[in-house]
Amino acid sequence: MAIIEHSGYYETALAPVSHTHTSCELMYVLEGELKITVNEKLHHIMPNTLVLIKSRQHHKVRFVSEGEYHRYIAMINPWELRNQLVRPDLFAMLTDTSSEGIIIVRDIPALRTEFDKMTEIFENGANIYSELSAALKIISILYEQTKPQKANETTGKLLVYKVRGQIEKNCADNIKIADLAAENFISVGYLTHTFKAETGMSPREYLSHIRCTRAYELIRHTAMKFSAISAATGFCCPNDMSRKIREYYGLTPTEIRADALLKK
Repeated sequence: MAIIEHSGYYETALAPVSHTHTSCELMYVLEGELKITVNEKLHHIMPNTLVLIKSRQHHKVRFVSEGEYHRYIAMINPWELRNQLVRPDLFAMLTDTSSEGIIIVRDIPALRTEFDKMTEIFENGANIYSELSAALKIISILYEQTKPQKANETTGKLLVYKVRGQIEKNCADNIKIADLAAENFISVGYLTHTFKAETGMSPREYLSHIRCTRAYELIRHTAMKFSAISAATGFCCPNDMSRKIREYYGLTPTEIRADALLKK
């Protein structure tokens, strides 16, 4: 599967059609004005604006101004991006549905060059590492512009670094977020807020992320039984693992293993 599923430069307006898709839509408007409706909320988009429409968000794009119209559009597969790079913060930004489902950033001239590179890579069929590099350039710029500002950044980073280590080391065990908070002499609410501000995920979501990614690797690269993999990665049973893996990757463990065998 590809990380960049589409990338192109457009000079003509498309008919406004209300739709949704699993991939994230990145749009950089150079000239012209747009009205974008996401989950029934209207956003007015001016030139020199980067827009991220997150995964599975219902939206419609309408061209509203006269004169020139130029924009880039790129479709990014967030699940394949996550497969290639363990960055929960970036994945959460692309898929989080707790907020409006759209991120808007203005006046970053360097983005045009990055979209040109992404389009060239997509059109020339480069390898997945080139796609990863191109996608990360734009997504990282977007993340740095929108990540929360922390009152005590150093303390928060140290806390999250420690808790991430505890989760990664003990993910096969029955970890309780309340116990992690107690071990660090803080409340569950403070831990959750600080962890999400730093990584884009709650501690519980990060635990699920670690379990799913480790199970995914074992499914693809070993002959272990699914029951043994679920026990080794902290799931309560194979059915629980299968359900979480399917939610996370869009494939069942059986499909993942079959795909891996086909590529050998």
